[in-house]
Amino acid sequence: MSGLLSLIFIALIIWYFLQGRKKPTRQINKKWTYVFLVTYAVILIIAAISVELVDSKSFTTQPKAKSNEYLNLLTSAIQNGDIESIDSSNILDKRTQIIGDILLMNAQGYEINSTIIVERKSENDGLIEETLIKPLLLLDDYDFSNQLKYKIPEWTTDSVTFLEPPLTEITYTTYQEAYLLSQFTHTSRQRNNSHHTSERQIAVHLLVPKDLIITADEHLYINYINE
Repeated sequence: MSGLLSLIFIALIIWYFLQGRKKPTRQINKKWTYVFLVTYAVILIIAAISVELVDSKSFTTQPKAKSNEYLNLLTSAIQNGDIESIDSSNILDKRTQIIGDILLMNAQGYEINSTIIVERKSENDGLIEETLIKPLLLLDDYDFSNQLKYKIPEWTTDSVTFLEPPLTEITYTTYQEAYLLSQFTHTSRQRNNSHHTSERQIAVHLLVPKDLIITADEHLYINYINE
């Protein structure tokens, strides 16, 4: 709406100067200056009212990103294997795998970006406790994690395979006030091609038996937190 009013205002200015060109001796006197300022003020008032009537939140249905402090605490909990402190809303799944003496960790592809944390128990109970933490995708101030595609590990008797995630394509619409109005507010205009992105694929925490022998593919990045 404010964009349309801006075009109308520009059209009025062009019309005025075209009229002035027909009379070269014409000058902008006090009367025309007054008309110019009043017209500009009226358009700004109408634009401000129109913006208030528009529900700009409806243009974006994505949830807002959590605070940096919250995200830093989540990352720290994942890296340190502090699974109990992670909110259940961030847990994708919990699984238990029966294992013998050896675990083979394979990579199916070269772009395995999953965060893999291995923690050893104080006993040999023949079980691997697996916790999958949801992926993360933040674009500017919005959370698109629910749209990020991923693959969970595939287990066999004595091995686990990590798969390359499929490509994720995201299209979204943003709302921004026209310059005519935003120049008089505290809202900063951002360049359309400038975005801040934060991304993390699923995180996998494996709580394994004390003396389990692990052989891992070189393309996997594994953090052994107590070795």
